[in-house]
Order: sequence, then structure tokens, then C-alpha cells
Amino acid sequence: MKQFSDSVSEHLARRQVWEQKYAIRACYGGWYERLKPYIVTGTSLEVGAGTGNFKSFWPELIVSDLIETPYVDLVADGTMLPLAAGSLSNLVVIDLLHHLHDPHKFFDEAARVLKPGGRILIIEPYITLLSYVCYFAVHHEDICFSEYGKSSTKEDPWEGNLAMMNLLFDRQKGRWNRRHPSFHIITRQPFGLLDFQLAGGFKPYAVVGWPALYDLALKLDRALEWLAPLCAFRMFCVIENRAD
Repeated sequence: MKQFSDSVSEHLARRQVWEQKYAIRACYGGWYERLKPYIVTGTSLEVGAGTGNFKSFWPELIVSDLIETPYVDLVADGTMLPLAAGSLSNLVVIDLLHHLHDPHKFFDEAARVLKPGGRILIIEPYITLLSYVCYFAVHHEDICFSEYGKSSTKEDPWEGNLAMMNLLFDRQKGRWNRRHPSFHIITRQPFGLLDFQLAGGFKPYAVVGWPALYDLALKLDRALEWLAPLCAFRMFCVIENRAD
């Protein structure tokens, strides 16, 4: 019960940061602009939405989380959604997959609830040479290239494996293809050398807090994107359900 209470408190604290800090809102705005061209028409749901930040840019988006807060429309487990088969056109995942013991269970459920032609829109941490060094030095979550599950013995919802995208779509790509034959990867883009880092994440402070300077940093981030294979901290991935 204490752990649940702590999670609610963390979500509420993050929402307060969201409302007060320009940089994190601008960072997420940039993420939404990446995602926007791939959205297909129809009902859209974000799972693991936390404080429902993406709804600020996409008002029609239904936001859900395992934790009940004032900012979500639906309380549900992303691997057991209370939705009819084929009822969704878009399923959005921001920083959820790397917290799961078995992400394939989520993709199995996604295959059930997505219409043919429906899409999964994913933004997750990604390990490159630079991000490995930085995540290892300052981040509390694991980096594990051999298994999905958390190495921690505690069932802490804030623990996870930052190398999940590397595992799923690089090191174990064959397993992915066999397990999810109806899914087709439309795009995979490493990105984010500066955006989330200079925003300071959901800490109360920003490394670059002045709005005009942060906007300039975002433009620089885009200009440096050719370095993403070596330096990116994030992966953007779009997957389409091509089931009959």
C-alpha cells in the first residue's frame, strides 16, 4: 500500500513540475511533432500515461495508467486493457516498455486491441555509446542487454531496464519477428541528444531554463541528429498492425 501511495505522490509531483517548467513541456511538444505524421484516424489511447502530459498536445487522446490520478481517463494495466478487440487506431507508449518484466505481453495485447492498419507509437530510452555512459553515471535504472526483467528484487514501478529497445529490436530482433508476425516496423529513429537532458527531466529545475535559450537548444538538437547512432538518448518507433 505504501508503494502505491508513493507512486501517486510521484505522479502528482511530476504534474506540478509539468505545469511550472517550460522546458519539459517544450521537450514533449517536440516529441509530439515527431509522432504526429504517423497518427492514423480513429480512437487513440496512451498506456502508462502517468500525468497525461501528451493530452496537452492531443486533446482527443484517451490517457490511461495503472495508478489512478486526476489526470488519467482510464485506470488499466497495459497488458490487460478493458477494450474490445480491434477498437483502437493508435496506441501510444511513452517511457513504459522499459519498466515491464515481459514487454511481449504488451505487444500481444496491442495486437488484440488494434484495428488492421492501427499503429503503436513508441518513445523510449535507447542505449548508445554516449547515453550508456551518462545513464550509468547518473540514472537509477538498470542497463541490461541479456534479459528484459528488472534485476532489482523489489517490485518498484520506477525500476526498469533502459536497454529494452536495444534488446527488442536489435539484439533479439529474430524473437520479435517470430512472436509478432502481424506487426511491421514502419520507422525506428534514434534521437534526443539534448532535449530531455537539458530540460532536466521531471526534476524541479532545468539545466537550460530560459525559454528562448531552450528553444535554441532544441534547434541545435535537431541539427546534430546525424550523430544520433552514437549519441542519442531516445528511440522513436512506429509499428503497424498488418493483420487481416
